[in-house]
Amino acid sequence: MSDTPANSRTFLEERTGRLSQIGGITPFVHDGSKAKGVSTLRVRTGRGLEFWVIPDRGMDILEASFRGVSLSWHSPTGVTHPAYFSNRGIEWLRGFFGGLLTTCGLSTAGAPSVDNGETLGLHGYMNNTPAEPCNWTEEWKGDDCIFTISGKVREASVFGPNLVLERTITTSLASSSFTVKDVVENQGIAESPLMLLYHWNFGFPLLTDRSQIHVPSVTRDPSTPVSAASAERWNLFEEPQRGIDERVYFHSMRPDADGRVTAVLVSDRERPEFGIALSYDASTLPEFIEWKLTGVNHYVLGLEPANCRSLGRKAERERGTLQFLKPGERHEFHTELRVLEGAEEVIEAVRKTAL
Repeated sequence: MSDTPANSRTFLEERTGRLSQIGGITPFVHDGSKAKGVSTLRVRTGRGLEFWVIPDRGMDILEASFRGVSLSWHSPTGVTHPAYFSNRGIEWLRGFFGGLLTTCGLSTAGAPSVDNGETLGLHGYMNNTPAEPCNWTEEWKGDDCIFTISGKVREASVFGPNLVLERTITTSLASSSFTVKDVVENQGIAESPLMLLYHWNFGFPLLTDRSQIHVPSVTRDPSTPVSAASAERWNLFEEPQRGIDERVYFHSMRPDADGRVTAVLVSDRERPEFGIALSYDASTLPEFIEWKLTGVNHYVLGLEPANCRSLGRKAERERGTLQFLKPGERHEFHTELRVLEGAEEVIEAVRKTAL
């Protein structure tokens, strides 16, 4: 019997031909339909977490699962090549694949609007802009192998903004979580609006009619009369219904001692043994939007840390909360997604959200 500690680097390398046998990063390109030519990086950890990063779509994340159980919602559009993108009105929705993470921004996010004479479409350009370039590494550090994906996404136009988002996604072979670090820099010659909204999308079978949200919110403002009508059930779900409208709530969160906010989604509140915890730095992402839609074919929960609300740039300017970046200025943003496995992890995560 070997004296080598189980799950050490030596132990694993003695029993595998290469790292890809148990985890790692695998690049591939979609070949078919409107997704043809879209590059993707498949990330797998030894704990059973898998997610797909799409460099050609703003380094956002499509597929996500844990030990074969899907975490994310996939919209009817599927993956589309950014060549199909249109920023007119709400045509952004024609390429909204959902997925685990869709990033909205950079100079505008939220509803279409006309701001200072500029016509702006839904949710901006970020999700439909390819990274330039995108790199990835697998690097052993002690007995764990660190997986890192990094790249830059630029939103630029003549006489317009020149914003660059540098994204780094990090996980490891031993992990059931990953982090997203974004640094946005204004490389232009004029001050630019900065709107950034992280559209995390959770779906079945993680999300069910028995699911429950736990967040440290002090107040919850419904965005529409439809949202207000069922505000007492903001954190609960029902079976899919035909003809139901989306419901949106703006949360005011209380950060913990480290200045972070954690939102927890429990898959089954009657058997709290599986869920996710989404945490972020509240100092740079002061807003939190809950997007709840329990429709047939559109059964999805959006948990959305942001530096703005989702009402559009004109509304943000009128509220006096529109953020700006001066030339050469940089802002940094941190988010983390963690899978909660087992009752102990779920209960402890929920406990920490209590005010």
